[in-house]
Amino acid sequence: MAFPLALANLEAAILDGCGSEDEWPASVAAGICAGIDYAIAHPEVADTLAVGAPPGSDTLRRYETVIGRLAGFLRMKAPTETRLPGATDEALVAGMVGLVGDHLRIGRQDRLEELLPELVLLTLLPYLGFAEAQKWANRVAK
Repeated sequence: MAFPLALANLEAAILDGCGSEDEWPASVAAGICAGIDYAIAHPEVADTLAVGAPPGSDTLRRYETVIGRLAGFLRMKAPTETRLPGATDEALVAGMVGLVGDHLRIGRQDRLEELLPELVLLTLLPYLGFAEAQKWANRVAK
């Protein structure tokens, strides 16, 4: 039962962050920040969601569930019709989840806050282009 609860708690934190902003890029950035804040406060979430599966469980299915659910938040906010070809919401989220998970697993959660602007930039880039995505990343950096 740890997996469903951990995912629900992470999702709740992200939704709360997203809901704090009206403009969609700000909402996505706030959701990313809220997710990172949750991961910093609960570093065990990486293990619970990805690697801490009980013996015999389907770790790939668990990973795909996490990526799919988090990509759904991005899809709800970002206009997919303006996204550059080749980028998918799942690919963007998987990259972010991998990077954050790696930092948590090696005990470098102290660096996650420093990564926030880059995570926002990389996530918004396919939708807004570099200059506009950089503006939102700079806002997060302040």
